[in-house]
Amino acid sequence: MNIQLDRDMLLKGLQLVQNIVEPRQTLPILANVLLEAEGEILHITATDLEVGARVGIPARVVTPGAITLSARKISEIVKELPPSPVEIKVQENSWVALRCASVGYKLVGLPSADFPAVQASDSASWANIGARELKEMLDETSFAISHDESRYALNGVFFSFQQGEVRLVATDGHRLALARRPLDGGQGWSGIVPRKAVHEIARTLGARESVQVTLSGSQFALKMPNFLLTSRLIEGQFPNYEQVLPKGHPTQMTLPKEAIVAALRRVSVLSEERTKPVKICLSPGSLKFTAYNPELGEAEETVPVDYSGAEVVIGFNSRYLLDALTPIEGEQIVMELKDGTSPGVLRNVEGNDYVCVIMPMRI
Repeated sequence: MNIQLDRDMLLKGLQLVQNIVEPRQTLPILANVLLEAEGEILHITATDLEVGARVGIPARVVTPGAITLSARKISEIVKELPPSPVEIKVQENSWVALRCASVGYKLVGLPSADFPAVQASDSASWANIGARELKEMLDETSFAISHDESRYALNGVFFSFQQGEVRLVATDGHRLALARRPLDGGQGWSGIVPRKAVHEIARTLGARESVQVTLSGSQFALKMPNFLLTSRLIEGQFPNYEQVLPKGHPTQMTLPKEAIVAALRRVSVLSEERTKPVKICLSPGSLKFTAYNPELGEAEETVPVDYSGAEVVIGFNSRYLLDALTPIEGEQIVMELKDGTSPGVLRNVEGNDYVCVIMPMRI
């Protein structure tokens, strides 16, 4: 293999895939990225056998071929190179010569034959979805992914493609976040996409207009021009999330988002560090937030609200509330409360595209 290409394009391609490579691998070749040159494209591929990504960048291919190099070292090297064309040439015994302006390296590579393939199922059918919409949905749900390895089915986001709609759901047992958007195609697909793949999808979406997605067999795949990401789906049964969604709350308020977020942040400074408890007291005309820590003191803040019903006192993990509020766009949010022992609900004001259900805590 002998190629020449732009240094910035090479760096961008490596950055798109390098996070997939795990620092500790059972197979040495999985610590590498695969470089494949063919036609006028250099494909860069990384995988950990669960998640894989493949990106194509323009190159002048003098001699086609393939080689694998340490993902960490090639990224470090290219990041430090001057902004000049880069030449990569495979030599005998899988040694690789890399030259850029007056800088030269000789790197130890591994043959490409043993590198696992990263490709979508040949039988897959694809659905189109706006890149911005998908990014918004991931922001609205991924914070609720469980980190409890004993509840493996909760360690990802549940994708459900229904009649004219796509839903993303995540829960850790203490909170549940649901995002939905209209969709053309993909009816009847569902599967749990693992946390690592979710973060990689969100990181690589960028400002593109649309992407293609598919769930086929045990695989999720996302495709953009010159980019493919694949992930093995999590095996297991995702909970019946529709049973968790409250069918109606007697108390529904439209609140100023900025004021609620600021109050929560200020008051939670004095809450206990592990669970960040904050007590909420809703009474006619006011919403009071209180935190108490026997070792540090107490804090309270009151936000005026348009409410005239009965008093409701309830406790929540303030971090959960802030996580749920952050992805809501606009100046206002909807909060629904029933009583001191029932879940609270946060929604966006317009439509029913986003809802987060949060279990209360005893304070």
